[in-house]
Amino acid sequence: MLNSYVVRLAVISLLVLAIAVNPLYTLPMLVLLNTHYQEFFGH
Repeated sequence: MLNSYVVRLAVISLLVLAIAVNPLYTLPMLVLLNTHYQEFFGH
């Protein structure tokens, strides 16, 4: 439960940084999504 929340928070914050600051922040966001796909989408 907590792990899923932390993963979602990290992905959302990286997405905000990517939009606001630098598109390079999308790379760690994609890596997080690939490694924690099950936690993020709850499957």
